[in-house]
Amino acid sequence: MKLIKGLLITLGLFILFMALCVAGFLGYVTLVKYKPLPVSHLKVVRSSTTSRKKVNDTFNLLTWNIGYAGLGKEMDFFYEGGTMVRPTEAQCTRYLEGILQSINSVDSADFAFLQEVDAYSHRTYKIDEVTQIEDALPGYHSVFAKNYDVPFVPVPLREPMGRVEAGQMTLSKIVPDSAIRYALPGSYSWPKRLFLLDRCFIHTQYTFPSGKTLSLINLHNSAFSDAAEARQMELEKIKKLMTDLYAKGQYVIVGGDWNQNPPKFNISLITDRNKVFAFEHVPETFKPKGWNWAVDQSKATNRNVNEAYLKGKTSATIIDFFLTSPNIKIISTNTIANGFENSDHQPVVLKVKLK
Repeated sequence: MKLIKGLLITLGLFILFMALCVAGFLGYVTLVKYKPLPVSHLKVVRSSTTSRKKVNDTFNLLTWNIGYAGLGKEMDFFYEGGTMVRPTEAQCTRYLEGILQSINSVDSADFAFLQEVDAYSHRTYKIDEVTQIEDALPGYHSVFAKNYDVPFVPVPLREPMGRVEAGQMTLSKIVPDSAIRYALPGSYSWPKRLFLLDRCFIHTQYTFPSGKTLSLINLHNSAFSDAAEARQMELEKIKKLMTDLYAKGQYVIVGGDWNQNPPKFNISLITDRNKVFAFEHVPETFKPKGWNWAVDQSKATNRNVNEAYLKGKTSATIIDFFLTSPNIKIISTNTIANGFENSDHQPVVLKVKLK
């Protein structure tokens, strides 16, 4: 009897100790959690090779979620049905080198939106991808906005993700007049929200030699099926800003990773031999009258990461595209099909002319 009582006391003390550890950990993360302001001005890192390069009224804009150089074709991801947490260090280095080469090869891109760029994360071996991108693309000015900053992500328990610091970048061949981070509302409750992204979008503004003012909005909206409410709130905030800017006479382009299909998405139009699926669409009511979607309907831009990529077997869809204001003429939209070699997304290039 005394032995059983002793075991119960030991078990009780162990459970109490573990509960205190969990409570202490959650308390610590709550205290140090990244708490961005609703609106914050971003630092512009100026190009090391240009001072004030001119961009004509006809220009190209690239968008690419680079998957933090950790989701190349060999990878799956534990949070979306796979088993892997991070690539090997050699794979990570190879993915990043491939991403940089790909961006460099699109030398006609005057502007670029990048999402999921790691600054200091365990999942990518603490490689500063922001600095590497800036160094590899000296002809661009850049801004970086954090949307993920957690001291330790404890899942999966067998191999925790650990430290994560990541965000979005906007690159441009002309100096932005301003660069602002707008925080987006979240829908997750405590403590889950402690370990997820603090979503945002980047608004950069440029003055062209013609005197026209261009506003670019680089977005990366909420993912996962349980974030539908957050996506709706995000779209409302984005729409308010873009319509306000257009009302002031500006030229506006919104683009990036919407984590939704475009309106009227039709899987039969995709001809790249991927296994295509459709899911939640951006509501048709989101687009104001006269605005235009810019989507390459022929090629998938994103693939499922529940398994390593195999063309024709792995599911893929379109979630990376643009929306332009009525005073912009869309010339072309082209998804660069690279077989998801270095990311779970493929880059999309938009060519436009300011009217």
